[in-house]
Amino acid sequence: MLGMSIGAFQGDEWIMKGRIGLRHANDPTPIGEDDKFYLSDAGRSITAMLAARIVEQSEGRITWLSTIADVFGESITVLSPFTDATLLDLFLHSGHILDFDQVMQTEELMEWYDQVWAASQWDMPEENMQQRMELTKFLVNIDCGDEMCQEGRYSKFTYTVAVAMLEKFTGKSFDVLLNDYVFGPLNAPDCGLGPNTLDQSLPPLQPWSHFSGPWGVYDIPVLPGNQSNMPSSMTPDDGIHCSMESWKNVLSAHLIKNETFLTEKSWSILQDPGVNLYDAFDYAPGFIVDTSNPFVTVLQHPGGDQKDYAQCVVVPGANVGIVVAANQNLQEGMRQMVGYNKIMEYVSEHLSEVAGVPINIENVQSIF
Repeated sequence: MLGMSIGAFQGDEWIMKGRIGLRHANDPTPIGEDDKFYLSDAGRSITAMLAARIVEQSEGRITWLSTIADVFGESITVLSPFTDATLLDLFLHSGHILDFDQVMQTEELMEWYDQVWAASQWDMPEENMQQRMELTKFLVNIDCGDEMCQEGRYSKFTYTVAVAMLEKFTGKSFDVLLNDYVFGPLNAPDCGLGPNTLDQSLPPLQPWSHFSGPWGVYDIPVLPGNQSNMPSSMTPDDGIHCSMESWKNVLSAHLIKNETFLTEKSWSILQDPGVNLYDAFDYAPGFIVDTSNPFVTVLQHPGGDQKDYAQCVVVPGANVGIVVAANQNLQEGMRQMVGYNKIMEYVSEHLSEVAGVPINIENVQSIF
């Protein structure tokens, strides 16, 4: 394992945590207690919490059932089947937005995606807000045909379209909205958007991302910059970073369910399954919902961009959770993944003892 940090919590308090490894494959600086990690898809639940807060405080001006056409009106052209896609549909991967495999099917779409990457930048939030608008205009004006725009396909773009709706409604950028509605109220000062560091100096100030071989034989550091993680316009889907402390503070709200933050109705929308994807797993906004455990429902989400890996686990019925992140790719077949699974097995066994119910999280390791 190159570098990893993990913690288990009950309510909003740690019950165990630890870290191993290095920030950089070619530098001896160890992972620090307050280091920030890139969450990739595992940060989707944070974007969903933002949407719930805006919906609640809008006094009915935007709802989970507001459609793309409702919010954008005549400011952009929206073709079928996107016209009737709702905010909730987008958060459940049910709004017909393309997935990555579909983007790779045509030269036009691949060229468009190359342009999204080329435009990535972290200096101006307002520029990323405009890029999200342009991304949305493109994605909701696609001639779908028979095989594209299928409902219920896991998409790396759908939360970005949803946030473009929220930015259109509020007139504020994703960065500002997250700080005002989520990070500030939940005491998460170490969360932000984009790479966990843009500093290219050594020794590293934060963990660098790394490409890793499929068998975990080599680790190649990725120089921090505008393209070192996913494109800046796509941060609502794949682009939040946090320290373990700040991530825990955000996710513990799902356990406490403080109604000064969200009402019980909103917590239910965020935690109850809203769709079944691929006939394989139930999904709520930002969480895989595992109801196979007869004692408790387990909410979880892994995430990776082939240079980092993260996973969160939240068990509201037992008031416990886990956050874990690594600064390298992890996938089945790697020696490091074997070690990761052993660590998760140990932590989940300890968590089961604390909660008084068995908590099994093994069956989501390789979904994404």
